[in-house]
Amino acid sequence: MRKLLIGLVVTTLLLSSASAGLAVSNNPIIEKLTFVHYAKPSDQSKPIWDDQVGDFRLIAGGIKWFETISYEVNPSGSSLAPETVQLNFEASSETWDLETPFDLFAVPTITLYSYIGHDGTNRIIWKLLSPGVIAVIYLWYIPKAKEIVEFDMIFNTYYPWSISGEPGKMDLRNIATHEFGHNGLDDLRSPRAQCLTMYAFSSLGETFKRTLGTGDRLGIQKLYGGY
Repeated sequence: MRKLLIGLVVTTLLLSSASAGLAVSNNPIIEKLTFVHYAKPSDQSKPIWDDQVGDFRLIAGGIKWFETISYEVNPSGSSLAPETVQLNFEASSETWDLETPFDLFAVPTITLYSYIGHDGTNRIIWKLLSPGVIAVIYLWYIPKAKEIVEFDMIFNTYYPWSISGEPGKMDLRNIATHEFGHNGLDDLRSPRAQCLTMYAFSSLGETFKRTLGTGDRLGIQKLYGGY
């Protein structure tokens, strides 16, 4: 009888260990990355290379989304009409979608919520940040699976915003296209990359990041496939 009881205890312990292992696998470790997009003086904004440069960098060895990204935008603080903000974000995300058969971005929706954090919702808001910081994007990802699971963006209300490349203002599509590139692509800081969308710095009135350069295309296609 005692041997039987010992056998039952051992079996129970083994089952408990298996259950614990299953719980860990269903709750993977998630890490957070932060990318800060900095402003540079307009008198230093003239690129010295062209957009045919093939440079790109993948984030954390190639993390990416495994399904289409649904996201929402709170335009409060942008001084732009909600429908204008929505259309320009859609255009910026579509710039990346056109380069790959993977449908990376869904059409954005407008929200009144301004909370950002790891809550299962991809959200873009405006908020006052330090001068010199144009925007910030946060990524949450599963290192073991190399899967991005969430992003949030903040655009700085310190700067005035425009949709026409207006001098003295940040161009929304210019900055948004760069930020959307962070859903897999890292910043570039080499002077030769100044004409690429993923170059880490931008200036007031700048618009050339609205369109992708060679390195930007090569990078997104490396992750999500090309035509």
